[in-house]
Amino acid sequence: MPPTLELLERHDTELQLTPVHWFDLPEATALTKAADLAFNLNWSNGNAASLKETQWPCAPLNVLFYPKAKERLDWWLNLLFSQLTSGQRLWVVGQNVGGIKSLPKRLAGVFNCVKVDSARHCVLFEVTLTERFQGHEGWRTYPHGAHTIHSLPGVFSAKRLDKGTEVLLSVLPELKGEVLEFGGGAGVLTCMLAEQAKVTSVTALEIDLLAVRSSLKTLAANQLSDRATTIWSAGTEALAEQKFDFIVTNPPFHQGIKTAYGPTQSFFAQASNWLKPRGRLIWVANEFLNYQGELGKTFHSVKVLAHEKGYKVYQANK
Repeated sequence: MPPTLELLERHDTELQLTPVHWFDLPEATALTKAADLAFNLNWSNGNAASLKETQWPCAPLNVLFYPKAKERLDWWLNLLFSQLTSGQRLWVVGQNVGGIKSLPKRLAGVFNCVKVDSARHCVLFEVTLTERFQGHEGWRTYPHGAHTIHSLPGVFSAKRLDKGTEVLLSVLPELKGEVLEFGGGAGVLTCMLAEQAKVTSVTALEIDLLAVRSSLKTLAANQLSDRATTIWSAGTEALAEQKFDFIVTNPPFHQGIKTAYGPTQSFFAQASNWLKPRGRLIWVANEFLNYQGELGKTFHSVKVLAHEKGYKVYQANK
């Protein structure tokens, strides 16, 4: 159990007596009641969050788990304080290692932070407004070649093209047919794939709701929505059964403040199930990461297309 939930267990009586909405709940917990709602930016079954809805309702008590990306905290506060009404409360809980202790200083002048409790190297604050909050969603844009990239806070490649994708694009071969992308971020690679002449469609998968919104806006802004789309999904959970000619990915390996290889390892283990006969899997990864062992015996060859700037680009043939 995450230590933040262990801290909240000390307040179980209040949480059971009060209707609660949970925001970015790290995992299922007995602290939640049947009538409670959980709104998570990461896709999951039973998630009350919606790709189409930009405003989510608040409850008498609302619990936000302190986000890894500091700028994403601003996004959450903008969302929640645009919905909070008189008498509704907001708790923010986080781990010391994640920076929760800096919350009062970060919010000084606009929000008042009162420490409710601390334990298990975590702190729980109650946050209230001290003056009118002029919030914003936090959209930013930057150019990449002829494209304009749109991104929300905390999204991969939110401010600039990352080195891994840069290396991948420098050696990306000519593709054709239907392409699947795993972990699309703000949509830079998605755009480049969609613009290849022989590619008929690109389907990108993203677990992060803000990344999905960013990618879809990037595609629309660059007139590529008819050639590519991004699906909100944990791996292939929300993807309809189909086969692709190519899979291309700069796979994620972080979850929250921890390194997490599990989701990417699971995707590589089932990659061949989503490829047509003689299909190809192309990926870039830090040079210290090795996913070849997850591929099983369904790929007959793996070769390195590039090795530079601390990254390797691989191609596996089914």
